[in-house]
Amino acid sequence: MNGSDGIMNGIAIRNLAELGQDGLRQATEVFVDGFFQSLSYFSKDRARLVRALEHALVKEHFFVALVDGRVLGIFAFSAGRQRAFRLNRDILRKELGWLKGSLFYAFVRQELEKPLGLKDRQCYFEAVATADEAKGKGIATRLHDHLLSVLDYDEYILEVVDTNTAAVRLYEKLGYAEFNRKPQRWFRKQAGFNARIYMKKHADNSSLR
Repeated sequence: MNGSDGIMNGIAIRNLAELGQDGLRQATEVFVDGFFQSLSYFSKDRARLVRALEHALVKEHFFVALVDGRVLGIFAFSAGRQRAFRLNRDILRKELGWLKGSLFYAFVRQELEKPLGLKDRQCYFEAVATADEAKGKGIATRLHDHLLSVLDYDEYILEVVDTNTAAVRLYEKLGYAEFNRKPQRWFRKQAGFNARIYMKKHADNSSLR
């Protein structure tokens, strides 16, 4: 399909658990490409990163945007103590090497094990990414709106890095407001950002389409 309208009209939203192995691989590719600047510290080999991480996506917590059967966007959520990622250290070591795999497991697992501090009626959005050829064509907005339509929470929280100004503008347009900002104290250059911005939105706020 050509053009923004063609993509918007042809989008199908599915839970990743409904797709097979090929869908999981495509979703992981979108994730790796979307966060490559941070992931490249562990490997600059895209295919290796995909092999290392496709096990980690908790499929029930990921929704994907499909166009002509191809995954062009991903959007994940966490609630309570259930997170959208689950790491296997042995797989990481096998694909990234013992040292880099161990480092990845230690760093990321530490982040995943931090309690989000969510209340019963709060939901946390994460791992939002769009394929390069579909950026700016409404994929993330469609995924976001779909999640709000199928999830039942009072408040939605998300995190975005300060260098991703396009995402900040998008979330502001969707009704989110910043409520906290945490400086990145270590490995700023490798991470590719200076601070994490936390934004939230009440469920009764209508998103702009």
